Order: sequence, then C-alpha cells, then structure tokens
Amino acid sequence: MSLNKLVGGDCGGNNSLVQLSNIVSRDANSLSQADRFVNEFMAQNIPTPQTFNMNALLNNIPEVEKLNKASSSGTISSMANISSNLHSPWMSGPSMVLPGPSMMRMLPMQQQPILQPHTSNVQIQYINESEMENTDVRGKAQEYVNSVKEDDELAYNQFMSFMKKISAGELNLGDTGEQRNKDAVVEEMAEKYKDEWAKLSDVNDYWDSETANGIPEEYTFTEGNVMLENKSPLELGKERLKMGDIPGAVLCFEAAAQQQPESAEAWFLLGTTQAENEQDPLAITALKKSLSIDPRQLEAYITLAAAYTNENMPKFAYLALTNWLKTSPKYSDLCPLDIKPEEMNLKQLESYVMSQYLKAVQLNPSQIDPDVQNAMGVIFNANQQYDKAVDCFKTALMVAPENAKLWNRLGATLANSDKSEEAVDAYQQALNLEPGFIRARYNVGITCMNLKAHREAAEHFLVALNQQHKAKAMYPDTSSADTSSSTIWTTLRMVCSYMGEHDAAKLVDERNLTELNKFFNIEG
Repeated sequence: MSLNKLVGGDCGGNNSLVQLSNIVSRDANSLSQADRFVNEFMAQNIPTPQTFNMNALLNNIPEVEKLNKASSSGTISSMANISSNLHSPWMSGPSMVLPGPSMMRMLPMQQQPILQPHTSNVQIQYINESEMENTDVRGKAQEYVNSVKEDDELAYNQFMSFMKKISAGELNLGDTGEQRNKDAVVEEMAEKYKDEWAKLSDVNDYWDSETANGIPEEYTFTEGNVMLENKSPLELGKERLKMGDIPGAVLCFEAAAQQQPESAEAWFLLGTTQAENEQDPLAITALKKSLSIDPRQLEAYITLAAAYTNENMPKFAYLALTNWLKTSPKYSDLCPLDIKPEEMNLKQLESYVMSQYLKAVQLNPSQIDPDVQNAMGVIFNANQQYDKAVDCFKTALMVAPENAKLWNRLGATLANSDKSEEAVDAYQQALNLEPGFIRARYNVGITCMNLKAHREAAEHFLVALNQQHKAKAMYPDTSSADTSSSTIWTTLRMVCSYMGEHDAAKLVDERNLTELNKFFNIEG
C-alpha cells in the first residue's frame, strides 16, 4: 500500500491512519499514558483552527465602518461617532495587541470586529474494532514504517516509534489489558506538572503578580550595545537626554547599569528614560531595581506608579504611592505602623491611599506641593475621575511649569475627558520643553486620530519612530538592531488603514521607515 492510500481517504471517508488512531484511542488501556494521549489527539479529525489575523482585521476596518454606517440607529455606532471619553483609563496589558489609553499614552476606541461563526462540512466517521482484524493493523503499520524509513526526522518521532511497536507485535490491540490505577495516573501527572499547577491554583499570588502582567523579573539589556566600551556612559547619557535623544540615552544608561549594577542613579535614570521612550514594562523593572538599592528616591515612586497605571495594574500603583508617603520626611508620620496596605483589596487600598494624600494636602493647605498633586492626579486617573485629575495636574504646574512630564500627563487626562483641543496644547508645552519626548509625540498623534486628522497623526508617529531609529547609529551592526516601539508601529498601521492607504500599510508591516518617510514627505 502506498503512503497516499494510508494517509488519504476514499470518497470523503476516514483514511486508514485515522481509522487506526480511532481504534487505538478507544482501546488504549494497554498503552502507556503518554502514548494514549498521542492517539487521542490523532483521533480528532477536526479542521485546522483559524488563527486571529490582526493584519486582516485592520484591512477590513473600512468595510466594518461601512456596515456600521448602513445599520439602524439602534445598532453600534461607527468609529467616527465614538468620543475619547468612553475609553477605559490607562488600560494596557501583555495579552492585548494594542494598549488602551493611559495618563501618558492615549489610544482611540477600536470598533469591535464582526465575527462570523465558523462552520465545517467535515463529517467524522468512526469504525468499530470488529471491522478490522489485528493482523491488518500490523500490516498497514508495517507498510507505513517502510514508506517513511528514509525520513530521518519522522523516524525518530514518538508516533513512528508507536507504529514500529504495532508492526513488530509488541502491542496487541485486541487485548484490553489491565486498567491502570487512576490515582497513580493523577499522581504521576501532578508530579510532572506540580510547578505549573501551583501557579494556576494560587490565583491571588500568580494572576495578580507582576509576572502574569508581563513585567519581567530581570531587566533585558539590548545586545550589541557599543556604549559598554565607554568609560563614562552615565554622563554621556545625561548629555544625550538634554539633547532630546531619548533612545540614545537609554543605551548609555543600560551600559552604566551593566558596568555598575549597584548604582541606584543609573537604574533610576534608565527607568525614567524608558518610561519616556514608551517602554513601561522595562521602566518598571529598572525603577524597582533602583529602589531596592536606595529606597529614598522619591521621584522613582511616582514614576513607577504612573508606569503601573499605564499597564493596568492599579494595586501596584497605589502601593508605590503609599511607599512614597512612607519614605517622604514630610509625610511619613501620616502612615500608621499597624496598617498593612499590601493585605487590602483594591477598593480598600484605593480608599486608604486617597485618604492619606488628602491628609498630606491638609498639613499645609496654603502651600502647594507639586509631588502630592502629581500623585493625586495619578490616583484620580486610575479611578476615572478625570476632571479631578486635571485640577491636580494644573495645580502642580502652577509651581512646576517646567516639568514636561506633568504637561504630558495633563494632556492625556484632558484627552480622556474628551477635550482633545486642550490636550494638544498641553502636549505642545511638553514638546517645547523636551523636543525628544517620544511619549508626548505619540500622544499628539493619538489626539489627531481622535480629531479625524489621520494624515497628521501618521506624521507624528513617523517623527517618533525616526527619533527612535537614530539610536541605531550606536550599534556596530545596525541591521540587527531595532530600538523602535511596537506600540507606535501598530498604531501607525491602524491609521494607514483608516486612511485607506494600503500601500503604506504594507510598508508598515515591513517596517520600512525609509519608504514611509518618502510616502508622507517626512525628513528622516
């Protein structure tokens, strides 16, 4: 029998191999536990699952919008009629293709795709064991073994081993055999997967952990960083930061942290710069490392809280703000020693941290502390009280008007409040202070999208990508280095789809920055 006859079926029926697998799957007591799982899998004659294709979804956005416009008034409104104040605040996660809007990062609402139920015409047929003699099974197994004996890869896989045992008569499919003790099987599986089961069974410890939210335990340094050869990368990084070269500064601070792993300053600067570079998970890891070395760095706590909020981790944000109060010489007395905030649930923790900061304000009501107002703005953003958050940031800016981060946070909060025009003004203030502020540039692009100014949005995204691209000059092999943000690329892909510029969308898929600059007349 040829391999095609064994694998292929006649007139839509099951092929010999599937028939064999069906038999084995119903009479696998005589097999090992691992072999029985393989056979059960082989018995599933199902169509190939349809994977989620983000590119296809983006290409279909114009058609989805047409369907929405043609629908009645009782159906879901189109993308153009959804305002930014419907967004969830600062939402982002490791499992999503796109992060949601945040205090420092904004994204427009996305229309839900219209999914059609998948149907299949495949008919699964079964065969009784009595319809096939055991000798026939051996013969067909032997033919299969002979047909693929020259295939080295297949010759060593588990199924090939199983087929050889059948052909040699080592496995008798006609005998049921003695049933394995179920408790023994459970114990065997529990021992094999005990670590994974421990994570799954302890929901509070694992699913609420930073690891489950995509925050790396250890910082992942960029490979091929030539700044490691520099004797003073920390000082050089500070200079690049002043020049507005944020990606270049990141590489310098990474080198400094590698050369001096116990330098709290190097880790702090790396964390705060990565936050401006639209890389919150790495910022969180670096800031935590900095605080573990020197917990007295007050600014690190607030920056850390903002990054946690951007990653949709409010509990960690509140804990960071609580630690700021505990560490501050001015407000440490406000924190009761007998209360453990880490043991509170989210609502209790939110209420507790809010009450503590209100007490901090009341200590000296005639004097504005911009750090306290900044922290309260983070809290109000996390619980979606945007108007109060706007008041806090504006109050902080009255005494700290040169703080670009505050201007950016004010802009994102105004955008979440459906005040896009005011948001643009705030972002412009941030960019006037720090022209290389990539996150502020990205937020301007998002606000342009909300205002339906799609071409202007694309131009801002490209400016941000060009700024990140400049850091490639610091690598010996520029072709292997990609210092750009996947978030910006994905959002640029979306705006190209909105514009109907499918050629530009293909260039985004290829990450062809040179041709995109030509397409939108941007100087790289």
